[in-house]
Amino acid sequence: MITKAVGNELVMERVFDAPKALLFQAYSDSQHLKHWWGPKGWDLTKCEIDFRKDGIWHYCMRCVDESQGEMFGFESWGKGIYQEIVENEKIVYIDYFSDAEGNESDEMPSTSGYCIARGEQ
Repeated sequence: MITKAVGNELVMERVFDAPKALLFQAYSDSQHLKHWWGPKGWDLTKCEIDFRKDGIWHYCMRCVDESQGEMFGFESWGKGIYQEIVENEKIVYIDYFSDAEGNESDEMPSTSGYCIARGEQ
């Protein structure tokens, strides 16, 4: 994982040795996302995806790592809205903190998410 901060922008980049189609599927299919999305020690307990432009990704992460102290058992809800999808190439979305019903939080900032596949098929 390569992480860099530029002004108020945080960029996290990870390189995989895998075909573009497989990476795209890992990011666009809820059954795959449940296996890898979120920080270490957190499980994706809910993941509903309407994978199309302007579609919504609604999810919940729950801390299952007791060593994370008072975060253990905490749930964090999120809502993504897909801005652009180019199959096997790019996924662009805006990610919001939300509640269990999908209402966006006015108190927390939104983030832009990008998944860009480079290299060979």
